[in-house]
Amino acid sequence: MKAILHNTSILALGLALFPGAPAMAQTAPDGASAGNGAALEEIVVTAEKREASAQKTAIAIDVLGGDKLAINGVNDIQQLQNVAPGVQFGQANTSTFVAVRGVSSRDGTEIGDPAVAINVDGVFLQRPSGMNAAFFDLDRIEVLRGPQGTLYGRNATGGVVNIISKKPKLGEFGGYAALTLGNYKTINGEGAINLPLGETVALRASIISRNHDGYRNNASSLFPANGKLRGDDEDTNGARLQLLFKPNDQFSALISGTYIKQGGVGPALVGFSPTAHPLPPTTSAEAKNFGLSEAGSFRTLRKNLSAQLDYDFGPVKATYLFGFVGLDVDHKFDNDGSDTSYYVFKRGEYSEDLSHELRFSSTGSGPFQWQFGGFFYDQTLNLSSLNYVNPIGVPFILRDFEYQVKSKSRAGFGQVNYSLTDAFKVSAGVRYSHDTKSRTGYALRGPGLGGANSLTAQPALITAADDPTKTRSDDTDWSYHFGVDYQVSSRSLIYAKVDKGYKSGGFTTLNEYGPEHVIAYEIGSKNRFLGNSLQINVSAFHYDYTDQQVQQFTNQGALTLNAGKSRVNGVEAQVDWKATPTDAIDLSVNWLDAKYKDFKVNVSNQNVPQDGHRLIQAPEWSISGGYEHTINLANGGKITPRAQAIYRSEQFFTFFNSAADRQGAYATLDLSVTYVSPDKKWSVQAYGRNVTNKVVLTSAVPSATTFQGLNMYQFAAPATFGVRVQANF
Repeated sequence: MKAILHNTSILALGLALFPGAPAMAQTAPDGASAGNGAALEEIVVTAEKREASAQKTAIAIDVLGGDKLAINGVNDIQQLQNVAPGVQFGQANTSTFVAVRGVSSRDGTEIGDPAVAINVDGVFLQRPSGMNAAFFDLDRIEVLRGPQGTLYGRNATGGVVNIISKKPKLGEFGGYAALTLGNYKTINGEGAINLPLGETVALRASIISRNHDGYRNNASSLFPANGKLRGDDEDTNGARLQLLFKPNDQFSALISGTYIKQGGVGPALVGFSPTAHPLPPTTSAEAKNFGLSEAGSFRTLRKNLSAQLDYDFGPVKATYLFGFVGLDVDHKFDNDGSDTSYYVFKRGEYSEDLSHELRFSSTGSGPFQWQFGGFFYDQTLNLSSLNYVNPIGVPFILRDFEYQVKSKSRAGFGQVNYSLTDAFKVSAGVRYSHDTKSRTGYALRGPGLGGANSLTAQPALITAADDPTKTRSDDTDWSYHFGVDYQVSSRSLIYAKVDKGYKSGGFTTLNEYGPEHVIAYEIGSKNRFLGNSLQINVSAFHYDYTDQQVQQFTNQGALTLNAGKSRVNGVEAQVDWKATPTDAIDLSVNWLDAKYKDFKVNVSNQNVPQDGHRLIQAPEWSISGGYEHTINLANGGKITPRAQAIYRSEQFFTFFNSAADRQGAYATLDLSVTYVSPDKKWSVQAYGRNVTNKVVLTSAVPSATTFQGLNMYQFAAPATFGVRVQANF
């Protein structure tokens, strides 16, 4: 409580300064500097599903433009956490998990839902296996912190990540091509071209190819047939084609198709004996060199098709968004992370998602603004997974799951804003959701190593105790938003709001679980000072988090539990300062107090309290800072060196908060230097990411919850270095 009061006092002091903003700020118009030529750009976002200035949107939001993403080497979700300290990245094999403000999901099963919604051009990605495909040809990424249940629905209890690609432009010809060469035999190519097809049609085509050797040396003298096995490699190829048709100012149609294929060995896990190696690896040698008895294989194919139709009727604008996501995953890997045990996991996942959203919104600049709409989502997922032991080349079955899962979501939503004065506005929204999940199929269990148990033998049915008869969930919920904001000046906004988020319940092979709910209270302010060159945004929040869905691995399979109550408090401060026309500084400081208050877990037939333990991937402190200086050359070219550092205090990967699943405090450093030609037609960048080669965990599962009896770990990328060349035309 003392810490909360201390940090809240700091926020209150900051808020007390805001009414004085007009006096502090110089009188340059918005978007202009006040004499020295240094000014921050105005950024337009669609966080509330309509275009608005980021600084005048009452949401805690990180906005990363395409140029900033390229400079910092952000090409996927994992790399996003290197520049957005409030975002945490986790893994379970090929599944990707994102945590924001301590709210996350670790459930990668066929029933699981994410807690942070990932949207690509407005289309929701449900399955965690397809979330970490490469980003390319992006306009920006918006990270909305806090529950966004009213406008974004059931899977946004933690927040939303909007990935927005560059769109075709009418009447313009242009594009770019980029090549990156680096260590681990990195060869990355990327490019795009914008083609005008007459006055009303434009086409944009984008491609990407990303390849590097694995970061892990998994060759084993015990299994020479595996050769030079290297896990955590990349073999990605993708393309996107977009067609824009805009015959007049009232109507536009945008059709987009994306194809991304990933292959290679795939992720690599390491397993350690809890007696010989009770703590997570901390040295590069331990994280890099571990033999595996089974060579992995990985293939993911993701196909996206979307269409957005907009028609402006004058006072009302109608928007229809169609989305299709097809995902095929085939993955085999060494499930014990060693060359002395022989557990293998093989998974096939094939899903098709269809979504429709129809939305109507007001136009114009009157005091009353509104939008309402409906959302329809259907998913069909076929799962075929197999756990087996392969000691002498003849596989023995342990578990065989063959399921088909159907998920449906229906929702209606609306939100209104009313300006009581030119400066004071109130907003309110509501969303009704109805979500169902059903599962058919079977779960089989092998008879064990003592009998006729080859993979082709008939396995035994899992008992009813292992597989509950209930294979359907049905949930309804009302989410809401209420907020007030006051525009102190053209460059200073203060706001307060309350939002409710919801995530539907479900079932596992072992148990049933209910929905989770978050009610978030937040106050904040967004400001520009010093002639539009200094930006300071501050927010503080408190969450009433009930029935949080928490995942636990057991020797019988995955288990999802509802924690009774969790406490989440936090303060965030972000500073962007264009100190001079050639110097830019950014700083982000996040303090988070996220702990379980009422949560008991059955361990050895005893209910063991987890109260007071920190939520998963919820470090108390997350701090990042960057500095860049531009050197103007006599020929008109520019050289810009940049340093970016991030620090996170200790965090845990399970609710046990044990030494085996603890990531100690760490800091990473990224460095780059970029040259841009006088005509801006080409550039070259030399870079180093995680230059100190810090070992960073993305997953830690202690031995008590693994059927192998080993501590299991996955890792983020080690130190990488390279050169990127880009040509613009």
